[in-house]
Amino acid sequence: MSYTIGSDGYLDFSKCSNDNEKIDQCWEFYRKNLADTCIVAADGKTVRGFTEETFTHIISGSSNRYDPAMEHDIDFVECRARALPVIAKAITGAVQSRVYRVPHYRGGKTVVRRNLVVIEIGFEYFVVVMDELEEKYRIRTAFPSNKGYVDKRIRAIGVNVGTWGK
Repeated sequence: MSYTIGSDGYLDFSKCSNDNEKIDQCWEFYRKNLADTCIVAADGKTVRGFTEETFTHIISGSSNRYDPAMEHDIDFVECRARALPVIAKAITGAVQSRVYRVPHYRGGKTVVRRNLVVIEIGFEYFVVVMDELEEKYRIRTAFPSNKGYVDKRIRAIGVNVGTWGK
């Protein structure tokens, strides 16, 4: 099944009759536009890590979003999956977004610098999460968000490192 993009810039699932067809459409978009291409971020660093595992994490979800240790137990979350086209646009700067650097701790030590690219479209937020590894990034996940999450989790502990895009 070939993917279609709606007038809002998100994937359009109107012709899909079940979640498996939606997943197939997402995979087709992901494979053609993210996994098989070299994506360069707006700051000039290459973005790696567009693997099948990353794809699965992006389109799936957790029944308990308040427990970050819980694995994703919902195979398909439409609002996450529809936003796949926004990922590349945010990273490359095709849409305006704010970038925050947040520390990621393990065992009391900062182990990696994590960059969160936050896109605000009207009252909707979308967050793309990337680890910074010297002169490149590794994509972790992407998800729709809200103002409360952005204010509490990102703006509270993150450092605004600038704006990407127009």
